[in-house]
Amino acid sequence: MSISKRWSKYNRQGILSEPDSYGVYEIGDIETGAVLYIGEGKIRSALLMHSPDGGHKNQVSVIGTSIVGDYGYRFELTGTREKAKHRRHNMLAEFKKTFGSLPRCNQHASSGEKIYF
Repeated sequence: MSISKRWSKYNRQGILSEPDSYGVYEIGDIETGAVLYIGEGKIRSALLMHSPDGGHKNQVSVIGTSIVGDYGYRFELTGTREKAKHRRHNMLAEFKKTFGSLPRCNQHASSGEKIYF
């Protein structure tokens, strides 16, 4: 099951206001609602990690390609790292069952490529 929250705009100001507690998160296209990546970890730290400039620009870099757009994130807290890993595993399995493949950037991440948003 996807995270049932509204998208927050992916920018430094928003990310810095988020808790740095364990949870799962989705990064996606606000306009279409398409989920591009499902991740887990300490929310604030993990979201900042995906931006090569720490979220200063409204720019997403995916596999070396710069894309400017309205990207967003949403998250849910799990309390512990173990629960976050388990929840992410279940979310990825459900996404694959529903759509036939992993989210676009999870496919690249599983191949060892570094993913920036």
